[in-house]
Amino acid sequence: MKRINFPFSAILGQDRMVRALILNVIDPTIGGVLLTGKQGTGKSTAVRSLIDILPEIDAIRDCPFSCDPTEEPENLCDSCRTIIKATKSNVTTDKKPIAFVDLPLGVTEDMVCGSLDLEKVLKEGIKSLHPGLLAKANRGILYIDEINLLQDHIVDILLDAAASGVNIIEREGVSISHPARFILVGSMNPEEGELRPQINDRLGLEVDIIAPYDPGTRAEITRRVIEFSNNPKKFGKAFEKNQEILKTRIKNAREIVYSIKVPAEIYAFVSKYVAELRIPSQRADITFVRCARANAAFRGSMIVEMQDLDAAMDLVFEHRIRALRDELEPQEIKDKIRDIYGKMKDAFENLDQYKPNKDQEGPMKASDESQSDYKQQPYDPDKLKGLPEIKDDGFPNNKELQDWLNNSSDGYKVFDLHKIRKFSPNELKPIAELHEKRISDLEALFSNTRKKSDFGGKGRRTRITSSQKGRYISFKYPIGAPKNIAFDASVKKYLVRNHCASDNGNLEYCSAEFPIRMDMSDIVEKVFEFKAPLSLHFILDASGSMARYLTQMTDVIRTLHREGYKKKDKTSVIVFKGRNAHILQRPTTNLNRIIAKLPSIEGLSYTPLAEALVKAENMIKAERMKNKDLIPVVVIFSDLGANISRKNPDLMPQSQEDFRIISSELKEIAKSFGRKKVRVLIMMPKKGSSIQYLGVNPFAMQEIRDNFKKYAKADVFMFDSYNPQKTLIKLRKIL
Repeated sequence: MKRINFPFSAILGQDRMVRALILNVIDPTIGGVLLTGKQGTGKSTAVRSLIDILPEIDAIRDCPFSCDPTEEPENLCDSCRTIIKATKSNVTTDKKPIAFVDLPLGVTEDMVCGSLDLEKVLKEGIKSLHPGLLAKANRGILYIDEINLLQDHIVDILLDAAASGVNIIEREGVSISHPARFILVGSMNPEEGELRPQINDRLGLEVDIIAPYDPGTRAEITRRVIEFSNNPKKFGKAFEKNQEILKTRIKNAREIVYSIKVPAEIYAFVSKYVAELRIPSQRADITFVRCARANAAFRGSMIVEMQDLDAAMDLVFEHRIRALRDELEPQEIKDKIRDIYGKMKDAFENLDQYKPNKDQEGPMKASDESQSDYKQQPYDPDKLKGLPEIKDDGFPNNKELQDWLNNSSDGYKVFDLHKIRKFSPNELKPIAELHEKRISDLEALFSNTRKKSDFGGKGRRTRITSSQKGRYISFKYPIGAPKNIAFDASVKKYLVRNHCASDNGNLEYCSAEFPIRMDMSDIVEKVFEFKAPLSLHFILDASGSMARYLTQMTDVIRTLHREGYKKKDKTSVIVFKGRNAHILQRPTTNLNRIIAKLPSIEGLSYTPLAEALVKAENMIKAERMKNKDLIPVVVIFSDLGANISRKNPDLMPQSQEDFRIISSELKEIAKSFGRKKVRVLIMMPKKGSSIQYLGVNPFAMQEIRDNFKKYAKADVFMFDSYNPQKTLIKLRKIL
């Protein structure tokens, strides 16, 4: 059954999205597009409606990879190279539509890459490829809905293929490759998790889709959607003419795009602009020019002009700046891009506007005209008439200099602070803390190189083997019925057993027959491996004794989560203060949502630690029901000065016995974490001796700490508030 798509030319209110998709179809070297936005903004509808306006391409007949007959032989698949060699380039071609391949989230590695054609191996004894989705997407569009939820090892495969333009399949000593040049289009809802930076940079353009708020536009969108759902054929017929016009424009633009001239001054402008934005990746410059060139082709122009840069400007840079400066709000990034672009555009169009002058040097000088050399003006005594004379008394002698130092004057004065009045230690404490902070900053600066090497790297993650998901790494003999047969390894075992493989002696004694008839003793099943994701639960103490450390705690969360979301780790934040614990953020992979909420934390008296840990335990239980492979990690930022009982909330601890009731509650929680294999990290602030036990019962604190170390196998270490980098290094090594 043929699916009827919503007409692409009928899409309203999303001009940037429409333009980004069209430009990628015109010039596939732009590198694809990422569409981000909440549910119901038309992302998937727009991408799938693109199918009906894609032009046809010439492809070598019967080629499963749709090889281009105009390509050099080395860029074609093995079979097409053989055909061209045999026919001396006189190959038969067919017209076929550009492929549109939808990649499902539950896709396996073999479905993406392809696999050995076992039928030919078993029946004829020859190696052949069973094409995967990358083969079908060659010279076409590969669409991934919810791309941020795609498995990591599948993302790695896509990155390799997108970078090299070739897909390589290696199984049991057999290697097959084919061209894999495709336009990658992804869509995602940022609230469900962010995208790995590696694939984010590979996608040339990004469009943040926001539903229009204009009532008239929304009313027309609603009308069109309802009419389409009522009668798709009738609605589509009303837009047939627009669809054909758009299809023709795209076809013509694809034919001329690589012949369009890009003036030298455009290259210079682009380089200056990207340098002003402080984007290190050269891919930004290249994508900007390609995008502008595609827009010129769509207009039918043979030269890139400033209006083409205008169209490309707000598609190329936002996601790249956000990856470098995650502390900036989206609107701040937009303003920065447009502000610098506007100034440079004015300078480009009016070359003398930013010339150096006697008052200032233009920050974005555009004129290449040479400036006149500096010349010292000749001495003219007439110009100096009327100015007061300055008497040169020479350098003071020793006696004059000593008198000046000993006596007050209108210049700088030297005071002896200790003679004026004495300072108390409390007055000097802020100065000492500031001094200590600056010293630690200098130490961090001098040891930056070493710390980068300690802090960097991919880190070691727990790897879990599975018979169902992950990267295919090995095989094993099945226990009972095989779940996922490793056909390549099974065939090899059969050939080895029958002396038909070099692993097992002389090939003269090969006794295998085709078609192959295998025994159950030859059958092995696949073993997959994947990195276990972490579930990080930050428990923040916002009581009065910990309020001054909240800024450092939020910095630690920001850094650890930035590292964690690359590995699809989820992060939650629970704050406890007063008599309750509050869930500030439930488990999410969205860094921006957490960062936005952290500054709202305010300190308050009392420390209900038990309540916070119980809420974390319930959250872990719910997350494990969704993903049994999740590894939960609870990170407690606290001085362990718990003074609120969960079972007896009205208890106001006064005696040691009262505090023992609270510590016994926490002991049971520690035992529960130990039984459930929840990893616990306790970060205690490094306090001075004078305030070490301020607001904290020392005996209860020590008992709580020892119980977590004993029963939950917790790692406990001191948090250096003046040099949090050391803490981060230690935490990352543990995680």
